[in-house]
Amino acid sequence: MQNQEISNKRADQTWSIGVVPINGPEDLRETTRGSDIEIVQIKPGKLHGSITHLEIGNVGISVGRFSSAIRMRGALHKDKIVLGTLIDSADRVTQWWQDVQPGDVGVFLAGVEFDAIHCGSAAYLVVSLGLPELSSMLAGEDHLTDSAFFHTKRVCHTDPEIASEMLKQLMRVISDVKHRFAAPSGQAGDFLERSIIEPFVTALVSALPEEGGRSFYTGSRLVSETEDYTDAADGRPVHISEICSALKVSRRSLHRAFANTLGIGPVAYMRRRRLSAIRSVLRRTDPAATSIGDVAFEYGFSEPSRFAAYYRSHFGEKPSDTSRSG
Repeated sequence: MQNQEISNKRADQTWSIGVVPINGPEDLRETTRGSDIEIVQIKPGKLHGSITHLEIGNVGISVGRFSSAIRMRGALHKDKIVLGTLIDSADRVTQWWQDVQPGDVGVFLAGVEFDAIHCGSAAYLVVSLGLPELSSMLAGEDHLTDSAFFHTKRVCHTDPEIASEMLKQLMRVISDVKHRFAAPSGQAGDFLERSIIEPFVTALVSALPEEGGRSFYTGSRLVSETEDYTDAADGRPVHISEICSALKVSRRSLHRAFANTLGIGPVAYMRRRRLSAIRSVLRRTDPAATSIGDVAFEYGFSEPSRFAAYYRSHFGEKPSDTSRSG
């Protein structure tokens, strides 16, 4: 099997996908794009699997699966922070001598040695990005923006329910991204980057202390400020992490504000606003010249089937029915 790579660079977005087959321990040295990890195969037998490396803008993503027990040591990236999680494992896994479970989040510092033992087959997902890009998504999360948090290697043990949802979100997005051959626009690419990083942030936030309550008035004002910020984006899909950063509010506070004011969370509410924007586009454009999937992707829906399900559930008709009736 040969390495496969697809690259596409727009003026506003870098986009590449490469698949590396694993036919021995040496093929795992580049665990994430740019790393050079020392790999020792612990048990005899043929080691096989594959690693998919993706690059979306300034974010690198690697998804790997291997078939046997291994020992890993070395820096995952020389100049970027890496956030990583197990997708699944057949046996015990330790990182820095701590047991880890699927959905736990490791924070791996630039240039700092990573130490792990996999006692059986496993699958993992890691993202690498610079501290400035990561910090831009965290304004409002005081514990995460503390200078010490991302300057200390750590394993964060995630609540099992949150871990399960995190892994589902990540795998849905990655699955769809792997099947796209064209680079997204800058606005769609930014939303996609945030959609991949946000599940990690949600898992990290879940381990933080609870915040004090906020008044209903403050909640109502936050909802209005969120809508104002989104309206000012002039049709660009706006991710929840961007709203939290811009308004300097934590994810917990934003969720509480929407739940108290509208009875639904901010993610669901913002999704319905984006669905309404897509409906307007479909009604005013020529169906023969409009790709519904491309329109949905530009508004932050990377999975066509889930977009169609959201749309039909919310409006009582298929996107194609709206397009034909415009």
